[in-house]
Amino acid sequence: MAVGIISVVLLTLVGGTLLTFAAGRWARYVALGTSLVFLFEAAYMLSAFVWPLPNGAGVPLYAFSETAPWVHLSWLTINYSVGVDGISLPFVLLTAILQIVTVVYTFEEDRHPAAWFGLVLLTCLGSFGVFVSLDILQFFLFWEAVLIPMFFIIGYWGGVRRRYAALKFLLYTHVASVVMLVSLFAVAFYSHAASFDFSDLYGPAQGLATTTQVVLFLGLFFGFGVKFPVVPFHTWLPDAHVEAPTGGSVLLAGLLLKLGGYGLIRWGLELLPSGLEHAAPLLYAVAFASILWGAFMSLAQRDLKKLVAYSSINHMGIVLLAIAVYSSLGVMAAVLLMFAHGIVSALLFMVSGSVHDSFGSRDIVSVNGITARTPVLATMIMIGALASLGLPALVSFPAEFSAFLATWDRLGYFVLLPLLGLVITAAFYLWMMQRLLFGPARNLPERAHDLPAHEAIAMGLLVALIVLYGILPSLLTNIIVASPIHLLP
Repeated sequence: MAVGIISVVLLTLVGGTLLTFAAGRWARYVALGTSLVFLFEAAYMLSAFVWPLPNGAGVPLYAFSETAPWVHLSWLTINYSVGVDGISLPFVLLTAILQIVTVVYTFEEDRHPAAWFGLVLLTCLGSFGVFVSLDILQFFLFWEAVLIPMFFIIGYWGGVRRRYAALKFLLYTHVASVVMLVSLFAVAFYSHAASFDFSDLYGPAQGLATTTQVVLFLGLFFGFGVKFPVVPFHTWLPDAHVEAPTGGSVLLAGLLLKLGGYGLIRWGLELLPSGLEHAAPLLYAVAFASILWGAFMSLAQRDLKKLVAYSSINHMGIVLLAIAVYSSLGVMAAVLLMFAHGIVSALLFMVSGSVHDSFGSRDIVSVNGITARTPVLATMIMIGALASLGLPALVSFPAEFSAFLATWDRLGYFVLLPLLGLVITAAFYLWMMQRLLFGPARNLPERAHDLPAHEAIAMGLLVALIVLYGILPSLLTNIIVASPIHLLP
């Protein structure tokens, strides 16, 4: 088997991660170099991406695909199988972007820097593996590989209740992972597939009886839904975000939440379409609950970081709603919104961390009027908040508009429920900006400072992408539609 670009990226990340762990005080430079190479490789994949034309066999094809036997038994074959299509490629790009901005933002980390930067790279390595894997067991191994570094990131570098938050995160997500794995094995078993490869499962799984598909889909929905997370599986998220260090929150919101949405599309929607259609009423109910619960809970928060955490539940509810409507527009909106949320939430968690570093608190009520003292930080807060509430010309607007349009096409006036959530989202962000940025200056310590250069560079890159993809969403949508979603109604 010739080594393709995906294997090259994996080797880059594995080698860079190992070198980072061993580099001692030079770890930040090794991590930065690895991240730059990864970003260039992702950009190459984006520029060279050509969706293979269907071969008439009814099985979706993948760009840069590689397949080789890994474990070969008389009754089962496990393959090293990788590839990307228009659904997974935006997440590959998102992984590369968030890896480099996290490394740059935390460049001055001085508590065991080799361990910190190594764990950051290991988290991104696992995420990249999830997005390119086309074999069940390989997918699961990368999925689990993401949990371990995030557990240590929260548990060691986190806040006062870091151990509780890390253990809660691990228990919730690991239990969900077991259910997900059993459900995926059941899909392979009932499909009588010769291997765990997606191409061998695709046709037989879609041909399963409706009842079987519904039961299997619900198992996958639970497994992936905890990672989203959506109500009522969300309770680990606020604790994990509040206690995690800023870099950990960036990766947690920007990447790990996206694993659930991606998995539900790839292994749920594509393999078990009849199961999704019959389970759609449940998905609608969970999506509406997540949208409204996340919005109302955000409105009640004083802690800036907790506000952003609950807003993530609100946005992931919109993603689930877009997936549940089961249309090409809906899936495109879901992928675009996950990409947008990954960038915007990363910016918002960065500004939350910078507010705490500069003013010693994230309390929106007590820390007021910071604009005069820290104008660059205030600008970043405003751009992140406006992008998150869906202001036109910023990246979340085309994604949310597409999601609401897909919902209107399928559910009619029920679209008013997520629109109500959007109004509440605007309310809590405008309240936050009015108090934190424009209120009378109060409780501002003398040591308060604006963004240091490395934090401003990281945030500036995210702002540039928020504007770029807000004005030119076709840069992503033209890629997303190069996938099997064009077959949906």
